[in-house]
Amino acid sequence: MKKILLCIASITLAFLTNQTNAKVWRINNTVGVTADFATGALALASSSVLNDDTLHFEGSATAYAGFTLNKRLVIIGTGYFLSGINANTGLQANPNSSDFGGQIIAYDSLCSGSTIIGLDNFNFGAWHTNGSATDNITLIRCNLSSVGQYYSYLAGTKTVGWKINKCYIYTFNFSNFKAENFEITNNILTSTFYLDGTSNLNNLVRNNVFRGGIYMYNGYFANNIIQVSAFTVTNVTVKNNLAIGAPTGFTPFVGLNGNTNSHTDVLLFQGLTGNSTDGQWRLKAGSPAIAAGETVLGITPDCGAYGTADPYVLSGIPPIPTIYLLTVPAAIASNATTMPITISTKSNN
Repeated sequence: MKKILLCIASITLAFLTNQTNAKVWRINNTVGVTADFATGALALASSSVLNDDTLHFEGSATAYAGFTLNKRLVIIGTGYFLSGINANTGLQANPNSSDFGGQIIAYDSLCSGSTIIGLDNFNFGAWHTNGSATDNITLIRCNLSSVGQYYSYLAGTKTVGWKINKCYIYTFNFSNFKAENFEITNNILTSTFYLDGTSNLNNLVRNNVFRGGIYMYNGYFANNIIQVSAFTVTNVTVKNNLAIGAPTGFTPFVGLNGNTNSHTDVLLFQGLTGNSTDGQWRLKAGSPAIAAGETVLGITPDCGAYGTADPYVLSGIPPIPTIYLLTVPAAIASNATTMPITISTKSNN
């Protein structure tokens, strides 16, 4: 079985290597599996790991330890909600995710330009003064316990050009950072959303599902579906959003620029029954959110995370070929020199 796991890793790495000239490093903390590193910290400490390299965190039954991201890297995991209750099963042959168990991946200015794809259950935040001028971070298809800032941050710290796309997020807190040119699109956010620094500039929040309070300053807020305890925005353009119930702060926008309220979950979404944790937020047939978004260049998208031509992807499966089915004989003859196996793959673009 060890050889089969190595074979799977080799196939995945072959696909990754074809996409970049930089080196791809295998990270796996499973006992008995040979990889380049067992932890992210060891990889970051290595002088061999250079800017623009890729760290591929393989699925493991043991949660990975957190680390400080202080190089410009591409980090790829295997997605989330792959097994267990309300999971999207059958998406990976190995149902274990690249799980961090809620540990912190801390960022500093040296990691500007990094991309993280498909990691599971981690906190992404700045420690002390290291978050200063951490720009152009891209988070795609990740399951984030939280994203934002941590202890001893510098008030007024500026972050520019972040893209947070197709993620499942529990807490979003950029309350004391200056956020400029952020793009927060096609995410599912289940708790409070803070993007309310008074120095914020030109931030886009579009086609998300919100299930907690929203606090925002300076930006564009469109095509979202919100179920919130508070809606507090200042100097924000608010267009084509649907509110569940009648949140007080949202009421002044109702009837203007395509904003509506008094909707219900039952009429909007497919719901959790017979569905996955993230699949429940897909629109049901006849949903009022269908074709309710802002028309751009003659195209009127659906509202919510699954709207637009770049919708949320179930389980955050990374946009690289993956092995989703592996068939291996239960037994073979002791004198056999070969073993037939079947591997099924798909691209996940």
